[in-house]
Amino acid sequence: MWAKLALKLFSREFKRGELTVISAAIALAVLTVLTLSMVTDRIGQSIEEKSSAFIAADRVLASNHVLPAEFLDKANQDNLRTAKITYFDTMLFAGDEMQLGSVKAVSNTYPLKGELKVKTSLTGQPEVTTEIPSRGEVWLSESVFYALNIKVGDKVELGAATFTASHIVAEEPDAPFNVFSSSQRILINEADIAVTEVIQPGSRVFYRQLYAGDKNNLDAFYAWLKPQMKENQNWYGVKDRQSPISNSLNRAESYLLLAGLLGIILAAVAIAVSAKRYCERQYDPVAMMKTLGGSRAMIRKIYLLHLSLVCSLSVIVGLLIGYGLQAIATDYLAQTMGSVLPSASAKPWIIAISTGVICAVMFSIKPLLDLFDIPPLRVLRRNLGDRLLVSKVHLAMSALTVFLLMWLFSNNIKISAILFLSTAFLIAVLFGLSKVIFGGGRKLGLSPGNSWSLAIASIQKRANVNAVQLISFALAIKLLLFLIVLKNDMISDWQSQLPENAPNSFLVNITEQELEPITSFLAQNDMPTSDFYPVVRGRVNAVNGELVAREVSQEDNEKKDEEARSGIGRELNLTWRKDLPNQNELIDGAWFSENSVAEASVEESMLERLDVKIGDTLTFLIGAQSFDAKITSVRKVNWTTLKPNFFIILSPDVLASFPATYISSVNVKEEKKREFNELMRQYPTVNVIDVESFIKQIRSTIEQVSLAIGFVLAIVVACGALVLISQVQASLGERMQEIVILRTLGAKGRLIKNATLYEFLLLGVTAGLVAAIVSDIALLIVQKQMFDLAGKFHPHIWVIGPAVGGLFVACLGYLMIARTMRKNTQGLLRSLA
Repeated sequence: MWAKLALKLFSREFKRGELTVISAAIALAVLTVLTLSMVTDRIGQSIEEKSSAFIAADRVLASNHVLPAEFLDKANQDNLRTAKITYFDTMLFAGDEMQLGSVKAVSNTYPLKGELKVKTSLTGQPEVTTEIPSRGEVWLSESVFYALNIKVGDKVELGAATFTASHIVAEEPDAPFNVFSSSQRILINEADIAVTEVIQPGSRVFYRQLYAGDKNNLDAFYAWLKPQMKENQNWYGVKDRQSPISNSLNRAESYLLLAGLLGIILAAVAIAVSAKRYCERQYDPVAMMKTLGGSRAMIRKIYLLHLSLVCSLSVIVGLLIGYGLQAIATDYLAQTMGSVLPSASAKPWIIAISTGVICAVMFSIKPLLDLFDIPPLRVLRRNLGDRLLVSKVHLAMSALTVFLLMWLFSNNIKISAILFLSTAFLIAVLFGLSKVIFGGGRKLGLSPGNSWSLAIASIQKRANVNAVQLISFALAIKLLLFLIVLKNDMISDWQSQLPENAPNSFLVNITEQELEPITSFLAQNDMPTSDFYPVVRGRVNAVNGELVAREVSQEDNEKKDEEARSGIGRELNLTWRKDLPNQNELIDGAWFSENSVAEASVEESMLERLDVKIGDTLTFLIGAQSFDAKITSVRKVNWTTLKPNFFIILSPDVLASFPATYISSVNVKEEKKREFNELMRQYPTVNVIDVESFIKQIRSTIEQVSLAIGFVLAIVVACGALVLISQVQASLGERMQEIVILRTLGAKGRLIKNATLYEFLLLGVTAGLVAAIVSDIALLIVQKQMFDLAGKFHPHIWVIGPAVGGLFVACLGYLMIARTMRKNTQGLLRSLA
């Protein structure tokens, strides 16, 4: 019997719209989480897949010694595509000319990701190829042709073998982005390694195995591989590399994760407010049922069934709408990105359903318990039950629910904890501030018949309700400002790193005699350059007189001296200059002065690696000569700028007597390519590293990331707007009663309308101001901690926050109750009944 009554009551309430608010809130939570999760999941997979071209694979296994063939066999069994690369340096000969180059021997399946582009003549255009050099062929970078003074089709000697230089390597997907690495690229077939006879015991050789395939297969393979890896082997993906693209991807991933977490907070607030409002509107029906003999158990069953039906229907609607939204969004994004986005995993569906069910249950427990306790006498005394106490246990459980949902969504307890605690602190501050603001309003001189006076009086009367509304408004505005400003700062930072006139080539190995004519040539041909840095190769040999550990060879079974101090097992590129480079920031100590003698400035990560501090003395070894330099400053270096950067910079007096070569970066416009090639012909010993294709890939990826971020931001903005709507709807019933009373007392319609508008305006301005200040403080912390951006204040949002908050809340609130105010008094009384 109770089930039939429950269904009949559910149908009646559904038709009357009593369930609209809570149903919409639950559906909102589900569709928000599903859309955000699926969009970020699919876009993240797409961007990572495209960015994998930077390493020519999904994952790479790097080693300083030969890798077992069984690794590749196992990977093939796990349905992974594989390839092999072997790197070594050697001399290349053509007649009387010779050139040191970096050999890259590849297997037939190279590259697994990305495109290899070649030219068939020095003046030809790059073309994509799916081939690799045939046996007996060698493909060379353009600078090698100039250095050896040969043309396509000529013979060259590499080790003990003779090869035909059949193609020019224009672009490699995994070309090393290291301005100090050799630009003299030599590509051969791995089957030709043996005939060169270059690799001998003790040769310096590097090995790579490339893997590509499904993420689950890659994870399973790595689980098998990890126990067998040696200490000097490294497994990495594109996001693990220290490069502009990996930094961009990691930042974007953090932003999308942050947006999703904030979206969950907003959805949870909407459900909590809606559940409370729905239960409050059921006080009278429950009191009536109890008066007519309805038992507590029967009422409990009726409303638990209502909750189950509402939850089920809302989750289904949310899933359908969410899936439709993400389909529309990802189709548009796929067309913009020029690729088909991968399918989403099952995780977004699980998270979305869990979010809807958990929020509906947890945020409805306390309001439902209050509903069951409504006394029958309420049919006579309508105010009974209106002042039920807030349960601290329920608040704690609700807070724990939000935290668990954030943790479930992010799978990162640290980020979840930071955001949760900062939001909880914000709510506490806002609640206390609202009490002060609304309480202080009582001291204002109010005049009867004034719209402002009526608005302030209304705020005072609903102090507790308005405190909750203020918190909700401020929280929504704060999160929106937070995401919008962070997005703009991130994109501005990316664009500042790669402006239109960013250097697209590096000139390396310029001698002292070549410096002046090359500088003049570039200036005459309108090719802007960065500073020219002198470079000397040297090793940190000791710290404060204590020798550092040297590099050992695992292949030769050398043992590391465990008692030696930690150091750098390779030579560093050292430079000297009077002025601090503009892409460097001095974070400790003082820069060199005119009287500096034997001083050194160390980059912050190198400071930690060497375990040194300002005042320590470093001993350098260059060839057979050693010298000391005292650390006087620490620098933070922006490695993402396309300019030369150094771990250690010395004062000019230290290295001035050492022979050095110079390095610089230059911007070569397309119409200046011919003149630039002429420079390469005139100075064949100068290494030219073209990073144009690298810059294009980075810009393309950043555009895709920015587009994804913009769409996710739009979803969160919509979510924030719906939270504001749910808050306004929560007070509609009480506002209708006030309108009836004011009209009965003779108040004019214009007075009531203006008072309502001013009330929302005051709430919006206050919420916007608090939100802007708190948002800016939070941004200052998050930018440094999560995104490695220069933290800064944004004074403009302190104006934009109150202005937009006041305008938005006022317009939204007024529009929502405009229909109510258009009703006559009799119509309002019927609605209240």
